[in-house]
Amino acid sequence: MVLLHTIVNYQYLLLIATCVAFANGENQEVLNGNGVMLEPVLLANDSDIIHLSNDYDIAIPQLLTPWSNTDDMLMTSSLGQLFVSELLTEEEIVPDFRRLTNQQRVYKTLFQKFGPMLATGVNFQETDEKLWNLFQSLEKTLYPWIHTSFKSSFDIAKSTNGAGIVFCVGDNHYAHAVSSIRALREVLNSQIPIEIFYIDEGDLSPANRQYFETKFTNVKTVDISQILDPKWTKLGGWAIKPFAMLASSFTEVILIDADVYFLRKPEDLFSDPAYLKTGTLFFYDRTILPNWTKGRDWLLSFLPSYSTQISRSRWWSLTSSHEQESGVVVINKSKSLLGLLSSCKMNAKKERDEVTYKHVHGDKETFWVGYEMTQTPYAFMKSYGAALGGLAREGDTKRVCGNQLHVGTDGRPFWWNGGLARDKNRHAEEYTEYTHFATGNNWEFTTNCIQETDHVYQTTPEEQHIVERFIQIDKVRKEEELMAKNGSVVNPK
Repeated sequence: MVLLHTIVNYQYLLLIATCVAFANGENQEVLNGNGVMLEPVLLANDSDIIHLSNDYDIAIPQLLTPWSNTDDMLMTSSLGQLFVSELLTEEEIVPDFRRLTNQQRVYKTLFQKFGPMLATGVNFQETDEKLWNLFQSLEKTLYPWIHTSFKSSFDIAKSTNGAGIVFCVGDNHYAHAVSSIRALREVLNSQIPIEIFYIDEGDLSPANRQYFETKFTNVKTVDISQILDPKWTKLGGWAIKPFAMLASSFTEVILIDADVYFLRKPEDLFSDPAYLKTGTLFFYDRTILPNWTKGRDWLLSFLPSYSTQISRSRWWSLTSSHEQESGVVVINKSKSLLGLLSSCKMNAKKERDEVTYKHVHGDKETFWVGYEMTQTPYAFMKSYGAALGGLAREGDTKRVCGNQLHVGTDGRPFWWNGGLARDKNRHAEEYTEYTHFATGNNWEFTTNCIQETDHVYQTTPEEQHIVERFIQIDKVRKEEELMAKNGSVVNPK
C-alpha cells in the first residue's frame, strides 16, 4: 500500500509536469464542425492586452504543452497505464478537484491534438486509434451528459450558429422574465433571438411556455433534459445556467438572469473589445464580506498553475468573499468551449453537492474558476458591483442604496440585477427609485448601500425615462395576471 501510494503521488507530479508548461505562443486551431475553433492564446506583451488593461482585467493563462510523441510512448508503458487508470476513474462520493483539473487539462491537450487532424482530413482512427479511444473514454468520464445529443465535443460546435440570448426560467421566475423580455423588445427595441431553457416538464408549465412563444417574436422555449442527459446532471436552481449556454443553438451567447434589466441593447456586448479578444466577458460582484480565506485556500488545493488573474482577484487579497456576478455572462463557444465544459462540470450533481456549493454561493464563481481549471482565457470588466437607486433610502442622505448595478467602460449604467422592486425579497411590491448610482469597493450587505459617497452620480433624464417605461411594462404585466386570475379578458399589450 505504501508503494502504491508513492507511485500515485509520483503520477500526479509527473502528470502536472507533463501537462502544465509554456507552449510556443502560436495559435492552436481546433475543428469547429464546418469551420475552425480557435481558443485565443494571450501574451502579456500583446499591445491589445496592454491597451485593454485600462478597462478590463484579462486572464492570461499558462499554456499547456501540446501532446507529443513522448506522451504517446509514455502511454504504452506500465507507468503510463497508471496514468490512464487515474484519468478514467473518479471518486465514489467526494470528487477530487485536483484530479479533475488534471483530467480536464489532459483532455484539452488531446482536443487540441485531434482538432487540426480533423480539419485536414486525417483519418486518425487508423493512425491514432488507441489515443482517440483514450480521448473518447476521458470525455465519457468527464462529460457523460453531452452524449445524449452529440457524439463528441467536436460535434457541439457543429450544431451551433449565430448569436442570441439565453434565459433560464421556471414557473417561479416566469413573471420576472416576462417583464424583462418585454423591456428588451418594447423599450430597447432589441430583436435578438432568445432561447428560454427550463429543467424539465415540471419546471415551466405548458401555459407559460405557450405565452413566451406566442406573445413574443423570435423567442423559443427549450427543455434542456432533451439535449443533455439528466441522469448525470440532475439539474436544479442555479446549476442549469452554464448547461443552458452549452445546450443553446447559438455560438455566441449572452446568459441573462430573469430579473436583469439593461439600459442599452445587450447585443452591444458582442462587440466589446475584451470579449472579441478572449471569447468571454465576465462581471465582478459587489465587494462584500472581507477576510474570507476559504476561496483562496480552495484554489490552492487543486490548481497546479493559474492565470495572471488569480493574484489580482479579491479572493486572493481577501477583500471580498464574492468575485463574479453571473447575472450576465457572455461566451463565444467557438473560442472557449473547453472553459464552458469545465464550468458545467462544476455544476453537475455530484460536483456541486459535494464540493462546489460547499465553497461558493451557487453558480457564480464556477465560470471563472472553471476557466482556470482548463486555463482558458477570460476577461472581467474592471468595475465592481455598484448600486442603482435613490438617496436617503436607509436614512443617510449621501449614500446610494438599491439594486446591484454594472457600469460600462464609459462609467455609465449598463445593466442591473434584482428586478424593479426596492428589494425583491423584502419589498417586492414597492418599486425602487432610480435617480442616482454610486460606485465603490464597500457594499453594505444588510442595507444594499454603497458605503462610499465620493463617487455618487445622477442618472440622466433619458436613463430615468427608460426605467419608467420598464416599470409601466411591469405594472401592465401585473394587471394581466390579475385579470387572468379573475377570468377577465386579458389585454395582450
